[in-house]
Amino acid sequence: MKVITLTVMLSVLALVSSANSVLAEPSPIEKLDVPTKLTPQKFAGFHTLIKPQRGESRWMEIDWHPRVWKARRKAAAEGKPLFFMAGSGGAPAAGC
Repeated sequence: MKVITLTVMLSVLALVSSANSVLAEPSPIEKLDVPTKLTPQKFAGFHTLIKPQRGESRWMEIDWHPRVWKARRKAAAEGKPLFFMAGSGGAPAAGC
């Protein structure tokens, strides 16, 4: 009986000490270097970072034609093929 009691006490002691060391560490949020106040200067910097940069979205540089008839006429005049792009269920890609 003494062995079981001693084992239980040691287990509880180990659990409490490990929980104490975990709680003493800073949380992942506290470890991040996040500014507490967003100033206009910081906002301008962040805005520049998240805006698409030239060459990142090459598909946006294509002169897309939402009207098939106009696109067909232009392709025929220039001797070029048509490229059709559609989203799920045949819906236009612009509606996605």
